[in-house]
Amino acid sequence: MQNLKFISIVTLGLIVLVSCGDPAPESKTNIETKLRPIEISENDIFSGNKILAFLKNEEKFIKESNNFFLKGLNSFRNEKNLDSADYYLRQSILKEPTAKAYFELGNVYMDKKKYDQALLSFGLAEQLDYEPFSKILYNKACLYSLQEETELAGKYLEYSIQAGYNNLDHINKDSDLEELRNTYYFKQAVKKGMRGMSDAENLFWLQFKKQFSKTQFPVALKSNIEWEELEQLGTISYEYEKYISEMRDEEFSREVSKMFYHYIQPYETDNYVAVVYIVRDEYMGDLAPLTYRLATFTHEGKLIDKKEISGRTSLGQEIKESKLLKGGVIEVSRYEPIYKKDADEYGYYDNPIVKKNLIDKKTITISKTGKIVEGAAKKAA
Repeated sequence: MQNLKFISIVTLGLIVLVSCGDPAPESKTNIETKLRPIEISENDIFSGNKILAFLKNEEKFIKESNNFFLKGLNSFRNEKNLDSADYYLRQSILKEPTAKAYFELGNVYMDKKKYDQALLSFGLAEQLDYEPFSKILYNKACLYSLQEETELAGKYLEYSIQAGYNNLDHINKDSDLEELRNTYYFKQAVKKGMRGMSDAENLFWLQFKKQFSKTQFPVALKSNIEWEELEQLGTISYEYEKYISEMRDEEFSREVSKMFYHYIQPYETDNYVAVVYIVRDEYMGDLAPLTYRLATFTHEGKLIDKKEISGRTSLGQEIKESKLLKGGVIEVSRYEPIYKKDADEYGYYDNPIVKKNLIDKKTITISKTGKIVEGAAKKAA
């Protein structure tokens, strides 16, 4: 009875509070707006504040956005269909805005000669922290040159070189910069840009390397990672393909079925830097397995060696599970997965792994020169 009496008193108090001073209609509207998820439409794609507000929504549509992004990238890079690329990239943004989608949309609008939209796209990519930042600055230089705004073009070229854009041969040949190269601002931009940095190539490499987090040992590489956790790692930009050559297929076109994720930088010595990144075939959906690749580089960013050390590339393969130890030592165990139902008959969907049989174990080490050396496998007892 006392509880009921207390509830009645509280309820009465609330009624009195409301009746004594209703908030103004405008205040009610503001409260409702704060509680209601932000929605975006085609008209909002270039509204930076609206996009940032939308990204704070609790409900995410990352997978749907990524599927549209891959279709847009394929249309643009491989099929050369600008209208299709435009459509898919905008759909990707409407699902979940990302820096990579805005950057590629800017490239599409450059090719379509829609320079205003291209500048807006690169501006949003910049606002959402696209990496490498130098590529956005360089593309802006190209856009201003195409619009014969050569002084602005020169400024952005200078900024891009200072920020790490290192392809000087391309700068001297890029047709988008032709208007700028015919002016005094071009030589001035290159001179000031180079003077404002010690080594453009090295800065670009450092931008790539810094995105891999340091770690404590030992580190167990998970065979499965929740989608949200994987997305938080951050995808590796296609502009860094010089460090990850498999971003291009054998025909030198974009490999758009796979996404690459930063993971960790476990080792660094006087002679090499080692990073681990994750590869995932997005077209396989929720069942897509993870593949962990270890790559070693010189301190200037030149690849020394590379090896798949954990996970698997397809569901029909055995599973590798690895543990990274101090001193460049990696323990690798291979397992045969046993599914609840016969995978040949029932497939892998809704067919959980009930057991993993150990096949063998081996140790991988990184030599003093950065070479990845594989030891002999020890068979399971």
